[in-house]
Amino acid sequence: MDDATGLAEALLGLDGFRVLGVEETSSEVIVTVETTADVVGCASCGVRAMAKDRLRVDIRDLPCFGRPARLVWLKRRWRCADPDCAAKTWTEGSEHVPPRAVLTHRAGAEATRLVGELALPVAVVARELGVCWWTVMDAVTFHGTPLLEDPKRVKKVRALGIDETSFLSATREHRTIYVTGLVDLDAKRIIDLVEGNAAPDLRSWCAGQDKAWLRAVRVVATDLAESYRSGTSPHLDHATRVR
Repeated sequence: MDDATGLAEALLGLDGFRVLGVEETSSEVIVTVETTADVVGCASCGVRAMAKDRLRVDIRDLPCFGRPARLVWLKRRWRCADPDCAAKTWTEGSEHVPPRAVLTHRAGAEATRLVGELALPVAVVARELGVCWWTVMDAVTFHGTPLLEDPKRVKKVRALGIDETSFLSATREHRTIYVTGLVDLDAKRIIDLVEGNAAPDLRSWCAGQDKAWLRAVRVVATDLAESYRSGTSPHLDHATRVR
């Protein structure tokens, strides 16, 4: 790499891709890439495939030096050389770019971290990436759901905090929509959000938790709402209640 060979690929940081060109506009950096795989075997019969044509695919990536970045991937379309093979043709893929994705895998994961861990507004992250609000939310849902559902994420909780918050303000179509937040007060970590703030909403959540996990809760801190006292019964009747 002393002669500058491979520097563009090192800056790109995507294994299996080579940089063909870089273009700068007033609003973004455009990086044209292709895969480095020149020899590919047919997944169906194993015969060496032949390159048929290319398909341009535009994907948003991580911002580059303070500007949104666009990858232009010249995707190869391969053809099996065996005329009797059922595979016929196919388009190459990459672990870095999910099928039909708008964002690279790493851009989606970083968007999830910025929204989930650093609590940045979705609109701010969308502006940094050069995409719309819904693109970021789709990425947060895709990358964030496995993290939330990981059974190791929430360990035993000694002090459980329960409170409501306004999720959507009232409009002509609906009243104010509330959610109930459940927090590990010792770890200062959100455990879950439950739609609604009525007793049945909280009771249903408690009923879905592991009984051993519930027994480990020693303190429950809530506001003065009667619905929360009722909602934690009978599952958390053993815990000391703090208001």
